[in-house]
Amino acid sequence: MSNSSGSAVRGWVARLFRFEEVGVVAALLVLCIFLAVRTEGFLTTFNLLQVARQASYYGIMAVGMVFVLSMGEVDLSVGSILTLVSVTAAIAMRSGANIWLAVCLGLAVGLGCGLLNGLLSVALKIPSIMVTLGTLSVYRGIALVLSDASPIAGLPKEHSFFEFGGGNVGGVPASVIVMAAVGLAGWVLFNHSPHGWRVQAIGSNAQAARYSGIPIAGYRIAVMGLMGVIAAIAGLTDLAFMQSANPNAGLGFELWVIASAVIGGTALSGGSGSVPGAILGALVIAVIRNGLVLLGFSAYVGTAVTGAVIILAVAVDSLVKRRTRRAHT
Repeated sequence: MSNSSGSAVRGWVARLFRFEEVGVVAALLVLCIFLAVRTEGFLTTFNLLQVARQASYYGIMAVGMVFVLSMGEVDLSVGSILTLVSVTAAIAMRSGANIWLAVCLGLAVGLGCGLLNGLLSVALKIPSIMVTLGTLSVYRGIALVLSDASPIAGLPKEHSFFEFGGGNVGGVPASVIVMAAVGLAGWVLFNHSPHGWRVQAIGSNAQAARYSGIPIAGYRIAVMGLMGVIAAIAGLTDLAFMQSANPNAGLGFELWVIASAVIGGTALSGGSGSVPGAILGALVIAVIRNGLVLLGFSAYVGTAVTGAVIILAVAVDSLVKRRTRRAHT
């Protein structure tokens, strides 16, 4: 190999290993290879599509969580927003409302929930994690009251909303297509727009961002509102697939969503994040949960394993940042 070819290869490898998602890609590949060797059903088309569909719901919401965490905030109410949106839209559909108007109502409910989270955090001057710890129960309680704690069925399933959302596009579940679309839009907004840069600036150094003229309160409200809309998209996607609304849907999703973002490289301390990494993180979690079932473990073990993975991801992120700071001093 010539020197020029060798330099080109080394340059390519160097660029690859500066690629911020390389760690989660490697983890996903290792998991898939392990499960392909140890189980018979993992690599079947049906199982892989199920894994992707399972990952899509919290993968969609993980895109919004990247913005929230990068700004130094946390939203624990995302699963409850998903539930309330699904229930509200389903009630409107069952009552005879136009399907697309019901969809718009669901998006409005998600936006309203997110904006309320942001407004309460700013007005009361308390961290969003505390506000959303309360609204988590408030939103789910409203959904339980509206649905009388029972699933809402009897929806007009012949409508294109359900035909698309409950089906496949080129063999790929519609929810995965939605996740990819939301991820692409989120990546552009986060990495290639002033909004995304300012969100990261606030999370990196709020005082410096304030001195530079960035309206921090306004951005906190806007980002929480964006999170609400993205949670609403996930809720409507779930409604389209299930063709009914379950008031217990989304229960515990906040764990999966935050874990997806953190595993994908978004710092809990704020200042940086990765939208593609968050989606890959959702796939990692889905593969772990699916793999545990195929290996004969209880599905509930996945919750404990996910918690351990979060601790590991945060520890690795902290170690890398410490080494980076030392290299620059």
